[in-house]
Amino acid sequence: MTISQSTPLRLLVIGVSWPPETFLNRLFKRIATRGIHVTLVTSDKPRQNTDLAPNVDIWYLPGWDHKPVQRPVRLGRRLVGGTLRSMVDTRHFFSAARSTGAGVESLAQLYCWLPFAGRHWDVCYIPWNSTAIDYLPLIDLWPSVISCRGSQINIAPLNPLRTSLREGLSISFDKASAVHCVSEAIRDEAMRYGLDKAKSAVIHPAVDPDMFRPLPVGSRPDEDILRVISTGSVNWRKGYGYALSAIRRLVDRGVPVQYDLIGDGPEQQRLLYTIQDLELGDHVVRHGKLPPDKVLARLQEADVFLLSSLSEGISNAVLEGMACGLPVVTTDVGGMSEAVTDGVEGFLTPPLDSVSLADALEELWRAPELRQRMGAAGRARVLRDFSLDDQADAFVELFRSVA
Repeated sequence: MTISQSTPLRLLVIGVSWPPETFLNRLFKRIATRGIHVTLVTSDKPRQNTDLAPNVDIWYLPGWDHKPVQRPVRLGRRLVGGTLRSMVDTRHFFSAARSTGAGVESLAQLYCWLPFAGRHWDVCYIPWNSTAIDYLPLIDLWPSVISCRGSQINIAPLNPLRTSLREGLSISFDKASAVHCVSEAIRDEAMRYGLDKAKSAVIHPAVDPDMFRPLPVGSRPDEDILRVISTGSVNWRKGYGYALSAIRRLVDRGVPVQYDLIGDGPEQQRLLYTIQDLELGDHVVRHGKLPPDKVLARLQEADVFLLSSLSEGISNAVLEGMACGLPVVTTDVGGMSEAVTDGVEGFLTPPLDSVSLADALEELWRAPELRQRMGAAGRARVLRDFSLDDQADAFVELFRSVA
C-alpha cells in the first residue's frame, strides 16, 4: 500500500562508503528535504565533523574485518541481538547463509545481515549492483530499489569467469521492487541479465547548476593556449592513454595545449609512465584528488572537457563540465549520447580513437566562437535535463511508488 505523500518515508541506504561519493551525497541531501528520513549504513567509521543534512542519519556497522580471534564473540553478540528482535528474520538469514555454502564466507555474510533483523524501514535503497547481490536476503524484508550504473553492468558481467555475478544480477532484479538505471543504454545492458523493463526507471545523473556555473563573461583572461581538462577516477576504463595520445598529436600539430588531470586511482603509475613516454611533461598537469571547490575553479578556467572513456553510464564529471559552460569532447560509449548531442554540446568520437579526439579538440581550438556556442548549449542542456532538483523529485516519486 502506497504511503501518503504527507507521511514521512523512512529510507534505508545500504552500501555507502564514507564519505559518500559526491553525487550520492548531493542526492541524499536533496531528498532529505522532501519528506524522506534517510539512514545511511556504512562500514567506514565516519568522522565527528561529518557534514550531514537534517533527516540524514549514519548507522555505522563494522564489517567482518576483525582479528580472527574476535570474530566468534562479535558474531555471537549480533546473533543474540538479531534473535531477540526477530526470530523469523534471523532464521531467514541463517537459511540464506547456508545456501551459499559452509565456511568463513557464509559466516561473514551472516554477520553483515544480522543487525537488520527485526528492524523496519519503508524502503531499502541499494546504489550499487554488487552490494545488492551481497545483501540479497534483505531485499526480501522491505520494498527495495536497486541502482544500475556503469561498469557493474556493462563491463564486469562480461568476464566469463564471473558466472555468480550474472546469476546474482538476475536474482536481484527479480527480487527488487524497482530498478533505477542511469541511462537508457545501461537499462538495455541490464535487460540482458534479466531486468524486466516494466519495473525499471531511467533517472539520469544530475549536478547542481548553482554550484557548477561558468565565470562571469569577461572575468577570465584570454590566453593563447587551449586548456583541456578531465576529472574522475584514474582507472583503465577512463582510457587516459588515448587522451594523452590525442594531446601528443595536438602538440605535434603546433597547438599550444595544457591538459589538466584531476583525480586519483589505481592507474596513477601507468599514467605517469605514459606522460613521460610521450614526452608530455610540459603539457600535462596531474593534480590528484582535489576538494570540490578546487575542482570547480579548474573547470571554470578550462576551455574544453575531455572524456576518453571505454565505458560509461552517463559521466557525472561531464555534466559538471557542461554546467560550467564547457564544450565536451567525449567517446560515444554507454549513455553519453543521451547527454551530449554530436555537434551541439560538443563532439562524440569513436572509442579507442586518439586521432578523432585530437581532431575534435583541434577544431574547437581553431574556432573560439564554436567553443562558446557549444559551452552555452551544454549548460542549457544541464538546466533542462540534468538538474539536481529534478533528479531528487524523480527518486522521491520512485521510492514512494514502491513503499
